[in-house]
Amino acid sequence: MPSNKVIAALVGLIGLTLVIFGVWPGIDLATSAYFHDANGFPVRQNPVIEFLRNSVWNATLVMPLIALMLLVLASWRKTSGWFWGYVLAVFLIGPGLVVNLGFKSHWGRARPSNISEFGGTAQFSPAWQISDQCAKNCSFVSGEGAGATALTITLLVILYRFRHRLSPALYRAGQAASVLMLAFVGWQRVAAGGHFLSDVLLSMLVVSLIAAILARLLLNRAA
Repeated sequence: MPSNKVIAALVGLIGLTLVIFGVWPGIDLATSAYFHDANGFPVRQNPVIEFLRNSVWNATLVMPLIALMLLVLASWRKTSGWFWGYVLAVFLIGPGLVVNLGFKSHWGRARPSNISEFGGTAQFSPAWQISDQCAKNCSFVSGEGAGATALTITLLVILYRFRHRLSPALYRAGQAASVLMLAFVGWQRVAAGGHFLSDVLLSMLVVSLIAAILARLLLNRAA
C-alpha cells in the first residue's frame, strides 16, 4: 500500500520535473533532435516497433474493459470487487479524465513532429506553458504513456496479489517485463516524434500519483 511518503515523493517529482523542463526547455528539443534526421523520425517507420507499440496500446484499451466485466461479475456473485474497481478507476481517472480530457484537450502543445525545428509549421512551447499551437489530441501530456503506466501498475499489482502462487524467478520476470514495457512505450513516443520527453515523464508521474491516491482509498477496503 503506498504510504504518505510515496505520495509526497510523487508530488515532489512532478514539481521537480516541471522546474527542470521549465528552466531548461531545450532538453526537450535536444532529446527529440537526437532521433530526428533528414527523413523525419525513422523510428516511426519501423514496422516491428509499430507492432509492439500498437500491441501495448490495444492492451491498455482491453484492460479497463476486463476490469469492468470482472467488477460486474463480482457484484452479481456478491463477492468483493474492490480490486477491479480500483483498476477501472485508475484507467478512467488517470489516462481518461485527467490526461486525455484534461491536459491533452486544453494545453495546446504541438507534437515534436509538427514544430518548425523538425519540419513542421507549429511553434515549440515549453512543458509548463499553455499554448495555441495544437487544437486537439495535443502533445502534453502523453496519452499512450499514461495508458501504459496504468497498465504497468495493474500488472504489478496483479503479480503482487498472486506472488505466493508464482516462483520467485517468474515473479521477478513478470515485474521486469512490465517495467520494460513501460520503458519501451516512453522511448517509442519520444523516438517517433510523437511526444517530448517531458510529456512522457509527466504523464507517467501524474498517473502514478493518481494510482497511489486511489490505492489508499480503495485497496484498503479490498484488503
